Amino acid sequence: MLRARPRHLASLIALALASASACTREPPTPTGTEQTARERPAAAPQPAPACQGAEREGGKLRWFVDDYDKARACAGEKGVPLVIDMWAPWCHTCLSMKATVFLEDRLAEHDRRFVFLALDTDREVNAAAVKKFPPAAWPTFFVVAPADESILARFVGAATIDQLIAFLTDGERAFRATATDPLAPHEAAARDGDRLASAGDHLGADAAYTAALAAAPADWARRSDLLGALISAKARRGAHAECAATALERDGELARAASQTDFFGVALGCAEALARAEATAPQAAAVRERALLRLRALIDDQAAPLSVDDRSDALMYLRTTLDQLGRADEARAAAERQRALLDAAAAAAPTPMAAMTYNWPRAEVYTYLKIGGELVADLERSAAALPREYDPPHRLAWTLLKADRPREALPWIAKAEALAYGPRKARVLALAADIHEALGDREEARRCVLRQIDALQNSASPSPANDAAIQGAQDRAAALGGPA
Repeated sequence: MLRARPRHLASLIALALASASACTREPPTPTGTEQTARERPAAAPQPAPACQGAEREGGKLRWFVDDYDKARACAGEKGVPLVIDMWAPWCHTCLSMKATVFLEDRLAEHDRRFVFLALDTDREVNAAAVKKFPPAAWPTFFVVAPADESILARFVGAATIDQLIAFLTDGERAFRATATDPLAPHEAAARDGDRLASAGDHLGADAAYTAALAAAPADWARRSDLLGALISAKARRGAHAECAATALERDGELARAASQTDFFGVALGCAEALARAEATAPQAAAVRERALLRLRALIDDQAAPLSVDDRSDALMYLRTTLDQLGRADEARAAAERQRALLDAAAAAAPTPMAAMTYNWPRAEVYTYLKIGGELVADLERSAAALPREYDPPHRLAWTLLKADRPREALPWIAKAEALAYGPRKARVLALAADIHEALGDREEARRCVLRQIDALQNSASPSPANDAAIQGAQDRAAALGGPA
C-alpha cells in the first residue's frame, strides 16, 4: 500500500519485473499448394520502430523498462497516452502490484490503448524522468500526454483492478478531450489537482481536489483515491487539524480497498502531530479511535479486494495505533496475525522475486515481536536465490542488527553496498554505519557516513528532503569525530 505514508510511520513499514518473455507464437501452419491465400494466416502486424523493445512481464501488458524517451516516442507514434509506473525494488507495495493487479486479464484491451513504462526511480538513467514526474510515495502511477508531457492523471499507492481501470479511463478521457467534448468539471478539477500536487503546490492541489469531490457524482469510481489525495495535500502543507477533520467527516465515502488504509495512514500521521499539544489532543484521540474501527472492519472483511500486502499494511497501522493508545496486548495480537499472514504468503510465493515482496514487512514484524533471529534463515535463502538484488542482504543486515548480532550483519551489509545504486545506496551506507557503531568501531562508522554523504550528493536530485539528509549525515560524521 502506500506508499503515501508520513515519514514518521515510514520507518515502521517500508512481481519485481520478471524476465521478459517473447510473445506467444502461432503454431506452424501446413505448407503446400493445397493451402489457399484465404487459409493462410495473415502476417502479424509489426510494431512501429519506436515501439520495438516493449515486452510482456507475465501478464497481458507489454512494458518498456527504464527507457522514458523510447516509451514516449512509441506513445506519440501510436497516438495514445503513456502510463508510467514509478517503482523501486525496495518497495513491497510496488512488487505486490506487479505480482497481482498488473497480471489481471481485464487489462488485455488496455495494451493497445496505452503504452506502459516501468521506471526504477533509484536508477540514474531515470533521474530526469523522476524529476519531471516526482513520486508522492511508492508506487506512484501517472498517465501522461506524450506530446507535451503534461500529467493527465495520477494514482498514489496500491490500487484494486477496478481502481486502476478507472484511473486509466480518466487519463484516457483527459487525453482525448476536445473543445467539443470537454472533460466534466470534476474530471478537469481532479486533473488540475494531480498537476498541482506533482508540482509541489499542495495548497492549490487541496482546493482542486475539494472542488473535484464536490462536483463529482456520489458513485464516482475515483472518489476513494481523490479523498486520499485530498488528505495527503492537507498533511503535506501542515494543515493537521484539517487533515484530522477530513478523516472524521469523510471516511464513510471510502471504498473497501487499500485506499482506506492509506487514507488512515496519513490521518494517523496528522493525529500524531496533534497529540503533542493539549488543545488538539482530543481530536487526535478521535482520529485514532476511528482508525481502529475502520481498520478492524476492513481487515475482518474477507471479501474486501485486498492483496496480502494490503492486509499486512492494515494490520501494521492497527497495531501501531493500539500501541499509541497503550493497548499493548491487542497490538501484539495484531502483530502475530500479521506475521502468520506474511509467512503463509512467502511460503506460497511462486518465485523468489514474488517472495521478496514480503521480506521487509516480515523483517519489521518479526523484529517488533523480538524474534528477528527466527527469520534469518529465510532471508539468507532469499539472498542466495536473488544474488543480484540488493534488498535481501540489506533486510538481512538490518534484522541481524536489531537482533543484537551486528558482527553477523557485516558481510551482508557489505554485499548490499556492492549491489545497491542510486538513493538507496545512501540508506544502505547509513545502516552500515549503525552496524559498525554497534561494534564500537567509530572510525569505520564515520567512513560509512562519508560515503553516505557522497552518495546523497551524487545520486539524488536536489530537494529540501535531500538537503536535510545531507545535513544530518554531516552532523553525524562530525559527532563520530573529525570534519565531515
